[in-house]
Amino acid sequence: DGFPEFFLAHELAHQWWGQAVGWKNYHEQWISEGFAQYFAALYAQKTRGDDTFTGMLRQFRRWGMQQSDQGPIYLGYRLGHIRGDSRVFRALVYNKSAAVLHMLRRLVGDEAFFHGVRQFYTEFRFRKAGTDDFRAVMEAETGRSLERIFEQWIYGSSLPRLKFGYRVDGKQAVIHIEQIGEVFDIPVTVTLEYTDKRQQVVVPVSERVVDFPVPLLGTLRSIDVNRDDGTLADFVKN
Repeated sequence: DGFPEFFLAHELAHQWWGQAVGWKNYHEQWISEGFAQYFAALYAQKTRGDDTFTGMLRQFRRWGMQQSDQGPIYLGYRLGHIRGDSRVFRALVYNKSAAVLHMLRRLVGDEAFFHGVRQFYTEFRFRKAGTDDFRAVMEAETGRSLERIFEQWIYGSSLPRLKFGYRVDGKQAVIHIEQIGEVFDIPVTVTLEYTDKRQQVVVPVSERVVDFPVPLLGTLRSIDVNRDDGTLADFVKN
């Protein structure tokens, strides 16, 4: 609301995603709509600032999580088809896909993510691409298997449930994250509030239990989780 340029940015982004790089079939439509949605959000961050970007991530997360049980992103336009509810399609192919790209970016880091995306564009310009093509390019760029990430977030519809806590151990805080149920690869943003500053740390979670040490930068007041709404997960605080 109040930001009509977002829709223009989304449609302009289709010059790269959906037009220059096409999608092989209806299963792959997220490569067009999800990419355009995420790059429109990046445009919003550049022109309107971090608060606007965080607000968009919040909407992506809310819509994506509300409708995730309706099916995987990979169902494309079939999402919501039986009920005749186009909101399901938009929530998952547009917004959940954009959120998944953001999570992938935070897991592999900005340099690897954007270099991989550029390589993907260069390789598939004026061709039709699929999920496996994007995954192969990103795996070559990062030097790691991304199979579980794509299986769970593109081909699956379940969401992670995490238990969050922390303890202070001398001059460091130890962030404790436990996955309840299915184990995912996910990035979790933790915000440390000090008396005179704020620190944000991305904790990569790929095991059932993770204890992640963070050196303290001053007198700690509090620690919060997922304040940026960048992770599609339910959080339970200890």
